[in-house]
Amino acid sequence: MTLFRLLGPLEVEHDDGPIALGGERARALLTALLLQPNSLVPAYRLIEVLWPNATPDNPENALHQVVARLRSRLGPLGRCLVTRPPGYLIEAEPSLIDTERFEAAYREARSRSIQNPAGAAVLLDEALALWRGPAYAEFADGFARSAATRLEELRLAAYQDRAALALRCGAVFEAVTRARQLTEAEPLRERPVELLMQALYADGRTSDALEAYRAYRDRLADELGLDPSAELAQLESRILRDEVERPRPASRSSSPQAGRPRQLPWRPGSMLGRERELQLLRDCLAERRLVTVVGPGGVGKTRLALEVAHQLAAQGTSTWWADLTTVTPERVVASLATALGAEIPVDPEPAGSLIVALAAAYRGLMVLDNAETVLAELAPVVEQLADAAPQLTILATSRERLAVGPEHVHILSPLTLPEVADRENPAVRLFLERAPALEPDRLSADEVDVVADICRRLDGLPLAIELGAAQTRSFGVRELADRLDQVLDLTGGRRTADARHRTLRTVVDWSYGLLTEDEAQLFAQLSVFPGRFSLDQVEAVCAAAGRPDLASQLVRLVEQCMVQSASGRFWLLDTLRAYASERLDQAMRQRLRERHAHDTAARVSALRPGLRGPEEAVAVAAVNELEADLQVAWAYAVEHDRALGIQLAADIFDYAYLRQRGDLMAWGLTVAAWDIEHPGLPRALALAATAAWAAGRLVEAAELAERGVKAAGGLEAPEAALAILQLGNLAMFAGRSDEAIAYFRRGARLERAGGNQTIALMDEISVCQAQSYDAGHVAEAAASIGQLLERARANGNPSCLTWAHYIDGEIKHALGDLPGAQEAYRAAIAAGAEAESRLLVTLARSSSVTVSAQHGAPAEALEQFRRVVDEWENIGNEAAQWWTLGYLVVLLVRVGSAHDAALLAGAILGARERHPRFGRYETDVGQALADLRRRLGPTAEAMLAKGAALSYADTVDCARAAIRAAQTRA
Repeated sequence: MTLFRLLGPLEVEHDDGPIALGGERARALLTALLLQPNSLVPAYRLIEVLWPNATPDNPENALHQVVARLRSRLGPLGRCLVTRPPGYLIEAEPSLIDTERFEAAYREARSRSIQNPAGAAVLLDEALALWRGPAYAEFADGFARSAATRLEELRLAAYQDRAALALRCGAVFEAVTRARQLTEAEPLRERPVELLMQALYADGRTSDALEAYRAYRDRLADELGLDPSAELAQLESRILRDEVERPRPASRSSSPQAGRPRQLPWRPGSMLGRERELQLLRDCLAERRLVTVVGPGGVGKTRLALEVAHQLAAQGTSTWWADLTTVTPERVVASLATALGAEIPVDPEPAGSLIVALAAAYRGLMVLDNAETVLAELAPVVEQLADAAPQLTILATSRERLAVGPEHVHILSPLTLPEVADRENPAVRLFLERAPALEPDRLSADEVDVVADICRRLDGLPLAIELGAAQTRSFGVRELADRLDQVLDLTGGRRTADARHRTLRTVVDWSYGLLTEDEAQLFAQLSVFPGRFSLDQVEAVCAAAGRPDLASQLVRLVEQCMVQSASGRFWLLDTLRAYASERLDQAMRQRLRERHAHDTAARVSALRPGLRGPEEAVAVAAVNELEADLQVAWAYAVEHDRALGIQLAADIFDYAYLRQRGDLMAWGLTVAAWDIEHPGLPRALALAATAAWAAGRLVEAAELAERGVKAAGGLEAPEAALAILQLGNLAMFAGRSDEAIAYFRRGARLERAGGNQTIALMDEISVCQAQSYDAGHVAEAAASIGQLLERARANGNPSCLTWAHYIDGEIKHALGDLPGAQEAYRAAIAAGAEAESRLLVTLARSSSVTVSAQHGAPAEALEQFRRVVDEWENIGNEAAQWWTLGYLVVLLVRVGSAHDAALLAGAILGARERHPRFGRYETDVGQALADLRRRLGPTAEAMLAKGAALSYADTVDCARAAIRAAQTRA
């Protein structure tokens, strides 16, 4: 029998005995594949696993060799290692892999623990016997860390469950022994202490049980400064009052029921995309006696609970279902009794009578669906019932939690949204399954992409996806996508569905109708936020609209799943935002938009100093969080408040320029077309100049920068500093080093006078940059850069340090110290990554590539060029891309790709006015061009002319094709 053992040192056994796997890489490869058995693992991921520190020159070939060695060592099992582009997989039955067997046995034991605790204990013993040491052994601290940690947690949970089962079966001495071992191994975990207290109490050792609690309480306080949970403290109190039931040996069958379970509601077909949530909920129910599934309307709470109920019923668990949708407050107790089949005598306190009737007789699962309709009346009944009927597990679905003592809240989120056209994505699978007119296998990749977009726009809400899918019979996927602006009016779905689940609007109406007036008003106002927002944003934008006590109301909206939250941020699902927006009148919507735009602008302005200080990365992250707000605020400003638009463009400069955000830099171009005076206009025009030169429009950029200087009041005005910086850049791009040096020095002086020390230092470093590109000044640059680098370190701003390292590399490059230059470029890349300084990081990578083009290993240089070309394309900086392509020509000539080099050279010559041509560039590219003409003779001019006719986009495509062709030949 074949066995793959990972619960300890990696072992493989076949019918003929153990198989020797050989070296570390073969063992790592097999382990990486067995982490995802029967699933394709991409080659790039396996390469990262096998060579985490230094990738070989030809990683794909190196991987192929390791695969071949492993396949050979596996012998007859080699057929399990399957090649399937773009990667590999291990094909093996889960029962042949000890990790899979352990998890399956653990799940089965949990499902049996209530009805058959003795059988569950046997299963757990068999599962735990599979362990021979730490999971994934030698790789547990490396690439298998996450999987190993998860399995170790499951192993601990299994040991805890085993102790609990011993207690449930009446094996008290065994339970005490197991629980004590667990507390010694995990002294800070609570469940082992709880088990030990229960076991000691059951053994008649009340004082020992109380001492176990006190010892844990003291240890927790001393080591973590925490108190035990309320539940553990309650257990201590109940032990003190002698109110804990001492367990008796459990029976394999359920106790007689006072009422027979009624037939569960019908399940409408298979439940897709919720496999993980289903297992998590079942695990919760195996451990907790009161679980509430919480989530927004249409997320599938009822469907998930129904699936769990049907599965447990199929396994013999008695299951009751109570739909509370139409129940009135005074009928809560009667409805529960009807659902349970219990007889309740006429009594002044019917809830007490129900609880007495259920306390001993009922064992199984009771589902309370749509509990949000009667929360106030239901909660106390459920709390008493959970305490009085120990064999009854309660599962509730609700838009908000019951808020009772023993409750465990299980939050159900929308389906995972597809990032690409992924047929296996849960949301896409659900859509395709529920679309009656579609044949999924015949859909093109473009059509699947449309389906993925529909799922994203429907927030991954299962109900919305099912209703949308039902419309494909009438419209098809493309027209449905065009009609999604009427998303709330989606109708259709199953005829058998509850009436409120037949349209998406009805579902949202149902939830909205349960809000108080204040909550409903705030919910509508939150639609002004286009993405995630913070409480202080809500208070700044909505407070003026007359909203007192916003924090508590926002919390209530979160509790009712009308607003989503995580990590201190809040957001509305798109469907709910559209609905909320409909609740605003035009005047209120306009007032909120105005306040939101001004608040966003104020936040950007407040973040400007941080972008120039040591905490630049924090400031960048804060601006990133405002991404959606920025776009909406800008749209408002363009339409209604141009002065605000100029301020936004001025204040976004530091963020947009170094991050190379072309969409934000284009704000400057918009402002440049306005005839308006404003203090921020010089900075906005400087931003426009950056956008123009990045697009290759260098003449226009110079005109915009000169306008910025004029708007500031001339070359001596501090407000002109940023525009002067761009004039310096443009002079340097044209090879006018002395002029550039003068501009940079002037800019440094003005920034220093204005108190902007970081920008002044960066301008001083720019002086060295211009000097490094001029043979007559390079020695001067070399003499200055060391001291500037030290000042940059002391300054603490990551981008400033990145710039200093980069220019240090440029100087070393100019002086012929190529190893030193490469080291400086690497330092720049590392420093710039901290603050997402994409302009400076990509410049450093590009300069590093120019060294490789002339002196590095050709195969490595070609791959580096491929990455840099892609990066400039993603950034959208055409000027820098042309400069990079010039050095690609140098490399192509060097590796013998003369025709491709000539074609590219022609395109570059045709775009001479659209990119920088300074320093070494003209010499290096000129030499490559001369070599081409010698090699190709008369053909060279024809190829150059052909290249000159290429557009920019065609040139980039041509460059990529040339790189691929050269890599193939290499």
